[in-house]
Amino acid sequence: MSGFAPFFNKRRKFIKQSLGVSALYFLNPFKSLGKLIEEKPLTQEKMIQLIKKSDQYNDVIFGGRFHANKPVYNGKTNVKPYSNLFYWSNGYVNDACEFGLHPHEGFEIMTFLFEGTIEHYDTETQIWTPLNAGDFQIIQSNSGIQHQEKVTKGSRAFQIWFDPNYKKAMQLKPSYIDYHAKNFSSVLENNILTTTYIGEGSDAKALTPGLVVKKLTFSEEIKVKLSLNANSCYTFYVLNGSGMVENHEVEQDDAIRVSDTTELEFAMKGELFYIETPAQLDYNPVWL
Repeated sequence: MSGFAPFFNKRRKFIKQSLGVSALYFLNPFKSLGKLIEEKPLTQEKMIQLIKKSDQYNDVIFGGRFHANKPVYNGKTNVKPYSNLFYWSNGYVNDACEFGLHPHEGFEIMTFLFEGTIEHYDTETQIWTPLNAGDFQIIQSNSGIQHQEKVTKGSRAFQIWFDPNYKKAMQLKPSYIDYHAKNFSSVLENNILTTTYIGEGSDAKALTPGLVVKKLTFSEEIKVKLSLNANSCYTFYVLNGSGMVENHEVEQDDAIRVSDTTELEFAMKGELFYIETPAQLDYNPVWL
C-alpha cells in the first residue's frame, strides 16, 4: 500500500538525494554513527528504547480514512532506519480506500494483515489476490514491479520495508507471493506461544539476510524471560494488550528497540510482534 510508504520507490541515487540522511553505517538503533560499529563485549549493558505511539511518526491520508503510526521512519530521529529495516507502518483503515497502481524497486516489502481484507494486484502475477486477517504477503520488488491494493473498512495491517542489498536486488527478477494464516501454527518457545512468519521453521522465504519475524501471544498475564541474540537488533511492537518490558510500561501501539543483550524480561498480557535483524551488515543500506 502506498499509504504505508513514505515515497514512491525510485533508484538509489534519487533515494539518497531526496532523503538527505547522514551515514548510518551498520546501524545500531540507539546511536548516531559516522563509522562502523565496533564489536561489543557481551557484558555491556543492554540498550532499550521505548517509543510510545505519540512519539512515532503519525500520518493521516485520504481525508482521514487512513491513519498510520510508524515506529520506523526516515526523517524522524528517534525512529530512524537501522540495520536493513528501512520503514515500518501500522495502518488503521477507517473507511474503504484504494491505493492506485504505483512502482517499487530494490526493496523487499512485507504486508501483515491483522484485521479486515485486502485485494492485491501486481504487474508480475497480473491477477487480483485476496488477503484475509492473519495472512501476509512478500513483494520482492528487485528490478521493478508495480502494484495496487483495495483495503476494506476496519482493516489493520503492517507494511514493512527491508533493504536486502539494494544493488544486488536490482539485478533480480521481481516476485510476489502471499502466505495464509492456515499455514502457520503457533508453538511454545521460551514458554511463550510463538508464531514464526520469517525464520527457522517457516515456509516463507525472505531475500533480506538475517531476518526473523515472529508474533508472541500472552493469553494471560505472565512473567517470562526471552532469549535474544547479542549480535542482533530487535524491535518489539505491542499489537494489543499491555504490560512491562524490563522496567518500561507498554501498551497497544508502543514499540521497543532492543540490542546488546541475550535476555529480555516481559510481564505481559496480549500480543507482541517483533523483528530481528543483524547488528552489523556486510553491505551499506541504500539510504546511506
